Amino acid sequence: MPSQRQTPELPLVVEERPPGPGDRASAWLRGRRVFLAALLALAEVLFYLVERPSLALSTVLAVLILLAAGWGVLRLRPGLARDVLMIVAIAQALVVVLPIAIGLSLLAALLLAIVLIVAVAIIAFRFRV
Repeated sequence: MPSQRQTPELPLVVEERPPGPGDRASAWLRGRRVFLAALLALAEVLFYLVERPSLALSTVLAVLILLAAGWGVLRLRPGLARDVLMIVAIAQALVVVLPIAIGLSLLAALLLAIVLIVAVAIIAFRFRV
């Protein structure tokens, strides 16, 4: 006769809604932090593409906003203001870091292409193909 395994009973978890509207808004923001930061970063990039402000000025401004938001996140107690600053900081980090990463990957691809072209040229010269 097959043995019947009893599954352990999981504890009952009851989620309590935060009491005040500020606490509920803060919980909502925390749950959607990365999504909202990505939307904000996308809006900034689209603004940059449409308006064409100075690249240097835009980069300096994004870094300054990132530093100010990071400073605020470290100084504030948990709450709505800190959650908003966290979203702004993540968005600014995306705006600053992603172009650098893409630029470095394009540079790496360019260097690899040059190395491959030189290798093909050397092989072709060596074997007179």
